[in-house]
Amino acid sequence: MTTLQKWGLGLLAMTALPLSAGAAQPSSVFKDAQLDVYALAGGATFFDSGNFPDAGRVYHSRYDLGPKYTFGVAVPYGKLLNIESAVTFGPNNWVVTNTNVSPHVGVVYPMNDYIESASAVLHTPFSRFHIRPYIEAGVEYDQFRPTRAAINYANDYGFASVASFPYLNRNDKFGFNAGGGLDRRLSQRFTFRIDLRDHITTSPRFGLPVRANTYNPVGFAAPGHVHDVTYEVGLIYHIGKL
Repeated sequence: MTTLQKWGLGLLAMTALPLSAGAAQPSSVFKDAQLDVYALAGGATFFDSGNFPDAGRVYHSRYDLGPKYTFGVAVPYGKLLNIESAVTFGPNNWVVTNTNVSPHVGVVYPMNDYIESASAVLHTPFSRFHIRPYIEAGVEYDQFRPTRAAINYANDYGFASVASFPYLNRNDKFGFNAGGGLDRRLSQRFTFRIDLRDHITTSPRFGLPVRANTYNPVGFAAPGHVHDVTYEVGLIYHIGKL
């Protein structure tokens, strides 16, 4: 269990304290408890493309589109505010192309992205046709993981101009997210959600060093920022008192 997962469980435990205020018996803590669980699915677009030089050649680095899946829990605080904890994951393959060779055919390094987040979700005080817009912001812990196939390919066939590169590894990053969406109430227990979020971290380098000059064995220039934009739809199930 990661630090953020432990923190998220602690957060959920803490949310029960206000509900128990003034309770005469422990059972009343659960009598008025509210909890939402949700599952979303959709896609993600990485905005982190760019060029880097290597041994007199110029390489282009980008990420493929990929599916995304999110599972989370939310605790309501009043009518407008929810505190949510979620896990989002899915593949976004890393593609590296030698632009000095024509036709430009990229080498694909399969990569998975895992996001653990804690966010505040603020709904509007009004609804129309049972639809309530919301905005959200939060912090997160991101893991960019090359798959075993990507690691083996780099070791066997190299990376950029290097014939064998055995050090391709995962990057862990702290970041933040911001976005919004729409919640449409379907029944007392179910709500349909449309969600759009931008997950922002510094660019992963997968163990590659920062390049000092164009004739280093391999490496990137100074890292920039990733904008991992996810767009998902799914269902929320409301547990407890309504």
